[in-house]
Amino acid sequence: MATIQSNPTPNPKPNYTPPKKDNTKSTIMTVAIVALAALLAFTTYGWLSGRTDNAELTTELNETIEFRAQAEQQYYEAIAELEEMRGSNEEMNALIDQQKAELKTMKEKVDGLTRDSRNLSNARRELAALREQADSYIAELNTLREENAMLTENNRQLTTERDELNTNLQTSQMENEELNATKAVLVSERDQLTNVNEQLSRKVTAGSVIAVNSISAVGQKQRNSGKFVDRNSAKNVDRLYVCFSTLENKVAEAGEEVYYLRVIDPSGATISLDAQGSGNLKSEENGDMIPYTKPVYFDFDGGTKNLCAEWNEPGYTYTSGDYTIELYNKGYLAGSTSMRLK
Repeated sequence: MATIQSNPTPNPKPNYTPPKKDNTKSTIMTVAIVALAALLAFTTYGWLSGRTDNAELTTELNETIEFRAQAEQQYYEAIAELEEMRGSNEEMNALIDQQKAELKTMKEKVDGLTRDSRNLSNARRELAALREQADSYIAELNTLREENAMLTENNRQLTTERDELNTNLQTSQMENEELNATKAVLVSERDQLTNVNEQLSRKVTAGSVIAVNSISAVGQKQRNSGKFVDRNSAKNVDRLYVCFSTLENKVAEAGEEVYYLRVIDPSGATISLDAQGSGNLKSEENGDMIPYTKPVYFDFDGGTKNLCAEWNEPGYTYTSGDYTIELYNKGYLAGSTSMRLK
């Protein structure tokens, strides 16, 4: 505020008091500058921070893309390796299809994990497991292939051995057939010779039969003195007594000979008793078995000889009728006669 003096002194320049300076505007400007600086700093920080986040996202995205490419490559390489193992073995091919399906399932799991970059480490572990599983499958298939190769070689060797055996068998069969044919010829010749020999033998045997004649047969009773007398009544007969003479035979060999005496009763049955040497002989004429009553042994010297034989069976009851007496030598009938008891 200006002051008026009573005695003013003349002054060439009037006194001037400047107005007081207004600080409100300055404060506002200061605040504005500070706020602008803060905003600029915040914006700069945000921009810088955004750039850092974007770089990290870009890095993670690149890693994910690279990992996916790596996973695809390893997966398809594994599939290709499995396909290379495919062949004509149906069981092995079925196993390959099963293994491919299992790897596909593992691959889908890896793909699911890569959708979130935070699971990338888990995805890497799954991919490593996929690769390990694929290697295990390849090793298993290689083992199977080697085993199949060994089996194939064994089968080839067995086939070769079988073919050789078949060839040897065929050769042996042919040789056997030839031997059988030769044997058949020899057997036929042998049979023919045997037949001839048998015929000759029968002729020789028949020629060596010692025939008999003058055959007589009577019933006899033993007296108290022990002497036997002839009887023709069946109830008085104790034994049968047969006598005959041998004929001369120069073909028959000298030595012990035997006649088989056969007594046939009136009923047609052969009188026999095992305890007295009864048995059976084979007829050389027809092969039939002929029962005989007893053997009669004697020494033959090629000439004639008179022989007698008895049949005395204690307790035997003779019946009335005709009795036939036959003598066999070497399977042939040498002579026969008959007698009657009343």
